[in-house]
Amino acid sequence: MNAKFPDNPLLGPLSRADFITANTPLIEKIIVRYFRGQLAATRTPRTDAMNDGAIGLINAYDRYNDAAVPFGSFAFPHIYGEIRNALSRRPTSGIRIPNWLYPLIKRINRAGLADAGAEVVALELAINVKQAHQALRSIRITKTDRLPDEDKRRCADDYSGLEADAFIARLKPVPQRIIRMLMADYTQSEVARSLDMSRQAVRATILRVRSDYERYEKISA
Repeated sequence: MNAKFPDNPLLGPLSRADFITANTPLIEKIIVRYFRGQLAATRTPRTDAMNDGAIGLINAYDRYNDAAVPFGSFAFPHIYGEIRNALSRRPTSGIRIPNWLYPLIKRINRAGLADAGAEVVALELAINVKQAHQALRSIRITKTDRLPDEDKRRCADDYSGLEADAFIARLKPVPQRIIRMLMADYTQSEVARSLDMSRQAVRATILRVRSDYERYEKISA
């Protein structure tokens, strides 16, 4: 056991270094699911994204303190946030969006479906899932172009801030899981399907948690 980097007893018998190595597939899954478009747009090697994600995984390991929360759920926003913020500081390659996609992108934006899944968009707009996926990917790539050049986070190695992490840890299991899934870039519809809830119930929970967090920030200030 390294005194400078102590092992986390809540995460089993593996040493800190061995645990991080054993869980690197989680970083790969996040990259494949959420960042393929941004890696192409910024011409970022996947190894760079893996290294950024490893920082988030290490931070999650060091901060994990509640065995009732699955480590994967806890680690997700840390890994995702490190990769996202690293990519936000890289210039894009100017990927050209096909002309035929622009009308569809406008329809998606007008309908407020930019954060929905491809299946939901396809159903709402009566198009096929492949078209919806291409349009959503283009929307997310263009969002990368509009991210700030500088990292504006309060803490350079933290996605959500320690105060936010402390607040989330106080939530009941269902609201906590909803918030962590949203922080991991799940859409509200995906969260609802995963937890067998209505989208309206998920939305109501989000609004309630947001109101509670505003009060929490005032008390913590």
